[in-house]
Amino acid sequence: MARNGVMIAGLTSGSGKTLLTLGLLRACAKRGLPVSAAKTGPDFIDAGFLTAAIGQPAVNLDGFAMSPRMLAQLATNQPGETVIVEAVMGLCDGGAGGVGSSVAVAAALNLPIILVLDVRHTAQTAAMLAAGLNKLLPKSPIAGVVLNHVASPRHHALISAALDDVQLPLLGALPSDETLQIPSRHLGLVQAGDLADCGQLDPVLDSAAEFVDAHCDIPAILRLAGALPPPAAPAAPAAGLLPPPAQNIAIAKDAAFGFSYAHMMQGWRQQGARITLFSPLNDEAPAADAEFVFIPGGYPELHLPALTQAQTCFSGLRRAAADGCLIYGECGGFMMLGTAITGADGNAYKMAGLLDLHTSFASPKRHLGYRRFTPKTKFFWPGTLLGHEFHYSSAVEQRGTALFDAEDAGGATLGEMGLWHDNVSGSYGHIIAMA
Repeated sequence: MARNGVMIAGLTSGSGKTLLTLGLLRACAKRGLPVSAAKTGPDFIDAGFLTAAIGQPAVNLDGFAMSPRMLAQLATNQPGETVIVEAVMGLCDGGAGGVGSSVAVAAALNLPIILVLDVRHTAQTAAMLAAGLNKLLPKSPIAGVVLNHVASPRHHALISAALDDVQLPLLGALPSDETLQIPSRHLGLVQAGDLADCGQLDPVLDSAAEFVDAHCDIPAILRLAGALPPPAAPAAPAAGLLPPPAQNIAIAKDAAFGFSYAHMMQGWRQQGARITLFSPLNDEAPAADAEFVFIPGGYPELHLPALTQAQTCFSGLRRAAADGCLIYGECGGFMMLGTAITGADGNAYKMAGLLDLHTSFASPKRHLGYRRFTPKTKFFWPGTLLGHEFHYSSAVEQRGTALFDAEDAGGATLGEMGLWHDNVSGSYGHIIAMA
């Protein structure tokens, strides 16, 4: 059970916080230090890399969808003594009014911030930016700085002296190294599992650990961790956590459908549910005794030729639906429950056909943001649900009863979302917690 924590943050996306966090976690794991990992915001992919780096599930901590009580309970439920939290985007970036920002999560959890500064094209100014930001953040102070892309010993010395002047500790200085790159695609980084499948994941993580260990003061970073607020009721399910919709739950899990939250899966198990996994890509059907089937999001558009051949999986889903099993799909899972997906190649690939829905990736358009989902009919979970939306495909044909009324983080109406037909439902939204 974690007792303290620290946040690794940056001024912008691409500042180097992921590299530092991965290297720090893997280095701590190699030393046998009692640390765990968390990711700020709704990001599935970075959480997957953090999980691989530390060898245990990383939890998402979301300031929009989770109350301070839920954040504290999830953070303290992580194993080990110290939870290392990777921030998202820039430190103060988030939804309307900074809702969901990393700095809000840091304040709620009493997390000191280690600020990663990309110092390309700057020197002393970087120290001034950190100092100015620190004065604006009394509830979540910047405890120290790690420099990224240091060009030379003189470059290092100039910034180090400037940080001394503003009394900010320098905890590390990472030189530029173009070999330490994690591949990316349209929704973010390539998934950790994809790199693992081709034997590249552990070498990347081990190289990051050696790099961080050589250029950062890891013990000093860990000593800066702040005490986490105590959870209100450690033995009870976290407030806002979705209860399991059934006792026996089957979840799709593979390279095409990997976007499920650790806090949700752990919470369902803690509340007595039995979870089995199946792989649509390997043409596996859900367990015959499943009472609820969950098909999460992922990258179905990258595997359409294989998915359209998954007739055992599709037959199993249709049989489960006919037997009254509840079936729910999010984003990519929603797409697979439809009649077809048109790929980037312009070809339409037949899917399970349980919803009257045809989606397309032929003309990608980004849909992104926090969402409030209010079910239009009786749903597995009552009341308003909180989550997000992030996809590039769109529905080109959609007929039937809508599942949700949706709003953005600022309360603006977005209209209806998703579909519901008998005991099968889905939408492009990713649900994180109950409001």
